Amino acid sequence: MAINTLYLDNGVISSIKETYNKQRPKNIRLEKFFQSPVFLLLQKRLCNSEYSLKFSPYKCKYSITHLKEIDSFIHGQYFKKIIEQIIELKNYKIKYEIRKFEPGNYTLVHDSEKEKAGIDFFIDFSKNGRNYGGYTSYLTETDELIALNPMQNTISFIERKNGVMRYTKYVTSQQKYPIVQVSGTISKK
Repeated sequence: MAINTLYLDNGVISSIKETYNKQRPKNIRLEKFFQSPVFLLLQKRLCNSEYSLKFSPYKCKYSITHLKEIDSFIHGQYFKKIIEQIIELKNYKIKYEIRKFEPGNYTLVHDSEKEKAGIDFFIDFSKNGRNYGGYTSYLTETDELIALNPMQNTISFIERKNGVMRYTKYVTSQQKYPIVQVSGTISKK
C-alpha cells in the first residue's frame, strides 16, 4: 500500500503528533494521504464494489462493503506505524467498516448503544465536489466539538472521550457524488 512518503518521515510524524496533541478534542487530518495512482485505483475499486444497505430507521441508513486491499492496509505496517507514532498506542484493536452515503443517508445520535472512548479515524475516498450533508459531527450534551467534512484522499483521527457522541448529517438530494469513507475506531486492548 503506497502512502505519501511525506508521512513516513520521522520529522513530519513528530510535527503531526505535536499538532494532534494540541487540538481539543485531539484531532488531525492528513491530506494527500495515498500516492495518487494508489488512491485512484482504490477509489475506482470502491466505486465499483457491491454495497449492502445498513438500515435502522432510528439509528442509520447507509451502505457498506468490504475490500481486501483496505483490510490489508488497516492491518498493515504503515497504518500501525502511524497509530503508534501519532496516537502513541502500542496494543490496540481496530473496528471499521467501509461506508457509502448517498442522498437520504444518515446516522443518528442514540443511546441504545453506548460507545466506549477511542480514537476514530476516517479515510476518505469520496470524489471532489460540494457536499450537501454527509459531514460527521462530534458533540456533548451542550456543545458541538468538531464537524468533519468529507475531503478526498485524506485520513483523519479524532479522539472521542466518554460522553462524546457523533452522527453523520443527512445527505440531501443535491449531493452529486456518493461519500465513500472507511470509518473506524481504535481502542486499547
